[in-house]
Amino acid sequence: MEQVSEFALLEQVVIKLAAIVQIGAEAKEPELKEDMDENDLMVMSWIQDDRAGAATKLAGRKSGAVTGAAVVEGLEDHHIEGISCGALKTLAAGIVEALQGPYLNTLDMSDDLKVNVACHLVFSCEGSYNWVHANVQAQHVVEFVNNCEAKYNPNPFHNFAHAVDVAYTVFRFFNLTDAAQYLSETSMFWLLIAAVGHDLGHLGVNNQYLIECSHELAIKYNDRSPLENMHCSTLFQVTSDPEANVFARMEKDVYKEARKGIIGAILHTDITLHGEMVKELGMLYQMNSEQFDNLDPGTPVTETHANVSLVLNALLHCADVNNPMKPWDICRRVAHLCLDEYFAQGDIEKKEGMPVQMLNDRDKVNRPNSQLGFIEFLILPFVELMVNTFPQLDSMATFLGENMGRWSDTWKEETAPGEEAVAKLAARVAKVQTRCKAVTMEFRDIDPGHHK
Repeated sequence: MEQVSEFALLEQVVIKLAAIVQIGAEAKEPELKEDMDENDLMVMSWIQDDRAGAATKLAGRKSGAVTGAAVVEGLEDHHIEGISCGALKTLAAGIVEALQGPYLNTLDMSDDLKVNVACHLVFSCEGSYNWVHANVQAQHVVEFVNNCEAKYNPNPFHNFAHAVDVAYTVFRFFNLTDAAQYLSETSMFWLLIAAVGHDLGHLGVNNQYLIECSHELAIKYNDRSPLENMHCSTLFQVTSDPEANVFARMEKDVYKEARKGIIGAILHTDITLHGEMVKELGMLYQMNSEQFDNLDPGTPVTETHANVSLVLNALLHCADVNNPMKPWDICRRVAHLCLDEYFAQGDIEKKEGMPVQMLNDRDKVNRPNSQLGFIEFLILPFVELMVNTFPQLDSMATFLGENMGRWSDTWKEETAPGEEAVAKLAARVAKVQTRCKAVTMEFRDIDPGHHK
């Protein structure tokens, strides 16, 4: 019996080791294939060559509201569970309800509404609710969010609407995964703050452009994630204002931990760190798959500080690149805005006689095909691991599979390809959709109501 038990244990260890080796192999950059078309090669090159960051100083500062009709009008002052602050506004019931689902659209909100939504997210997150209401002044949050809104540029994609969407997505991740199991109240609070400020001052161009043109940010930060470093610095410049200091009541040691965590999380939104994050997340899941499959992430995550940091970084990064995992109507709109921003950079590169980066040339990039490659090569492996680790997030995989099919249909409608090209793409789409389905709770036979 002892020998049988030892052999069974050894077999499990071998399976784990094989899975970890596979993770290391899959975490490498995607391999070139003979049947890849020009757009696939562009996406591959973009993934491999995006080594840093972004931006010329764009002329002009934001003045006035970002375009988009207000979803709610006539917001009234109210008290949030004993916190009196005339600057905090009541959200319409429909908006509050939408915050619990995947369909909230920040693109069509007025600036005032986006500010109110961001404040609401900070104060109503279930896992950090008690701590926030005891230790954070409402007026500080309002000033912080307003000051952040003023520092976002009106870029097509990297703007305040995106920041609020990322905060909303982190908020949903917390609620869906019962984050109080594996995160402290303070870390949940500061990750929401990081989400609001994660792209502060974005210039609408990427790190690689900043480095190529020796922009002052690239020089200041030694070509290392110049944009993300600037976002961090700007966030803490905002909180240096006593009226916007959301950390004012934090104990010194707690604040030091929060500052370190915010800097780490925002720096890890740099796409060049994506592959390493996928590898580390895969190892965390494989070493603790039983607990994660049983919706019991507390022990494996809290076992080490490194694991906590990894999960916090992954949650923010996942929220930052969540567009392909959204309902189709939002996914399509945001993807076009993102490509508009890339193309605007491409126009600058052409004008300045610089090499035009991959995905930036509006005359060469096919929009739907670029999204197909982006999903297949970059997003799918990450979503698989996020949903494996937190099965309650499986709607991301469901939407991702659906959107892969939608982009395929759009590509066929716009390009009228030949039968062979259609057949090849159909096989790629089917493979992605199969992998997306395989990580859902239904396919894995996980009871969503089960908790250890």
